[in-house]
Amino acid sequence: KTRQGGAHAYLYNFGYKSEVTIGDTDYPIGTPHAMDIAFKFNNVREDGLENASGMAGARPESYVASLNFAGLWTTFARTGKPAAEGQPEWPAYDLEKRPTYRIDIECEVINDRNKPERELWTSLGYIESTS
Repeated sequence: KTRQGGAHAYLYNFGYKSEVTIGDTDYPIGTPHAMDIAFKFNNVREDGLENASGMAGARPESYVASLNFAGLWTTFARTGKPAAEGQPEWPAYDLEKRPTYRIDIECEVINDRNKPERELWTSLGYIESTS
């Protein structure tokens, strides 16, 4: 999308880690696929009780991460640029810095987050070089 030069594209990584464990183990699930849905629609409980989705866990911090995600999501829908109060500015994706916005209790911008993997796939010819 960035190469097309049209509307800005924004890349994110959902960084919040749930303390919920896998089955009868003590291994936490971390951030499973689709856990972000409850967060982006602010369906995470503020009181720290177990959340309806079961994946978000019961830590009160999950609500803070949910407020950040919902704020970013709704601001993007309303204005075309994601933003959340008290969090860093989310830059549009570009092929030089390759910014990824990590959404969590405290959000951050990580430039060229997967550089070694991207360079490997480029060297193998699986993705195009941008240079």
